Amino acid sequence: EDGAKKPVIKRSINRLLVDDIVTTGEEESDNSTVILTAERMEELELFRGDSVELKGKRGRKTICVALSYDPADGDPPMEPGSIRMNKVVRSNLSVRLGDLVTVNSAPNVSYGTRVEVL
Repeated sequence: EDGAKKPVIKRSINRLLVDDIVTTGEEESDNSTVILTAERMEELELFRGDSVELKGKRGRKTICVALSYDPADGDPPMEPGSIRMNKVVRSNLSVRLGDLVTVNSAPNVSYGTRVEVL
């Protein structure tokens, strides 16, 4: 069974598998950033630093900044259909590692003017 192939799962290009972020630098460990592969960013027509809307379970949404994966930073290899985010972003979306999230471009995000603490 060494030559057995994994089954290919077809899904939309903006549906990505949640992976844990590897904290090598300050920029990647920010609570408002996610990391995508360069190929996936090109498919989604995103650039480094663009705002993206993430949609998780039960319609939970949040806005993050998209960064591209750079293997030269010493990070472990990244699957093409995955997205790396830290624990804070995952809890905002109510997702766990291995869940699927939907990624869409959010071009018209205005800056926040106030913060409300409940």
